[in-house]
Amino acid sequence: MDLLQNNQPGSQVSPLLTADRWSATGLKWYILTMPFVSAFAYSGTISIPLIIAVILFILMGTKILNDQKLPSTFLTFDIILVFAFLFFVSFTFLMNGIGNRKALNHTVGYLSSYLLFYVCISYCLQVVKDWQSLFKNVLKYLTWITIFCAFYGAVEFTLGNVFSININDYIPRPSDLEANYDATVLGLFYRARGFAPESGHYTFMMELFAPLVVYYLYFSGFCKWHFIVKACSILLICLSFVFAVSTASFAVVPVAILIASLFYAKSLLGFLKRNWIRTSIAVIVSLVVILVLNSLIPLYALVVISSTDKLDSGSFDDRQARLDFFSDNFFRLNFDNKIYGAGPAGYDILGFTESNAILSLYYSVTFEVGIIGLLLLLALFVYLVVSCLAIKHKIGYFLLIALLAGIFHYHFIANFWYPWFWFIAVFIMFCKIHFPKDITAVELQPAI
Repeated sequence: MDLLQNNQPGSQVSPLLTADRWSATGLKWYILTMPFVSAFAYSGTISIPLIIAVILFILMGTKILNDQKLPSTFLTFDIILVFAFLFFVSFTFLMNGIGNRKALNHTVGYLSSYLLFYVCISYCLQVVKDWQSLFKNVLKYLTWITIFCAFYGAVEFTLGNVFSININDYIPRPSDLEANYDATVLGLFYRARGFAPESGHYTFMMELFAPLVVYYLYFSGFCKWHFIVKACSILLICLSFVFAVSTASFAVVPVAILIASLFYAKSLLGFLKRNWIRTSIAVIVSLVVILVLNSLIPLYALVVISSTDKLDSGSFDDRQARLDFFSDNFFRLNFDNKIYGAGPAGYDILGFTESNAILSLYYSVTFEVGIIGLLLLLALFVYLVVSCLAIKHKIGYFLLIALLAGIFHYHFIANFWYPWFWFIAVFIMFCKIHFPKDITAVELQPAI
């Protein structure tokens, strides 16, 4: 029996119609389909996880109308910030974007992404009664799908570089642009991109999910896999970053780990003292594996070549040109527009082409929703960090790494319509509710 599909004592005659049942089942399939934001998608925004989220949203609305109440823990400060942000998105559209089709599309994109991927999934996590089983199975399914994506990335990289076979030719994509994405570096080797549109977006997802996989495999006590299977799984995930060769991830992941470790320094030092033999063996084995792999595959060369190419490429120049566009045009806006923005798809409202769309969430939000929109977004991120530190459970450390990696990576991309970051965010709030104080066997707690 699937533990996500809980059969609680005293359930109604039609358990399939209960919020507990459809939320648990829907979350299972939502998690397992989250990576497919490009592969098998109908369009750039209409993907499998979005369709599942729409179904869950409809069921949520029906349940709320039927009960005429919300869960007692639902209307938290993060939800209020989300609705405040969406209010300003709607306001700036009404002020600047009425009659502009692209502005309407972007407004719908903001509303649907936050309502479906944040508000709806937060509700579903809270209405499942057996939260212990839900906690365990969220981690289990997230681990399964992350390892599967890492395996696919390894196969994709190997087939592309060893056998000159592009496996993506056999997987439907929503547009010719994504189907024909050039994933080569200097024309020398093919980069993995998984089921995402681009390699950097693929590693963005892996940054968010990998820390929870490490927790599930080694620290949760839930996973009973053989140690070799666990080690191979972690190796696959590490190789996914190398095979995707995302320069941003090479910077983001170490910084996120370092900052999270500073918050948990006292607990980490205590953990290392208690487990110094196992830790030493793990470090030595990891170094040997890296040396062996590097002798077979020039991993170090791949990283250096890709990073050098990224800094001296058309991609880097294009990104800088878009930031220059922001600087040149945002500060020319009148005071009111600086406060509430130029409107969703502001570049189009001002008469520019999509080539000027800004590839950074923070710059993009500032341009479209103004200084107030940026402050609301940053307030949400700060609240999530504080909430993560409030989790008195060892998973808090791994969630903080994932959260910080996502926050930092949003400097390099503006794709807020992916479900990955928002799932980590609502899972943090779920854990904050259920791990609000010290519990047995907590090994990692923030030092603040």
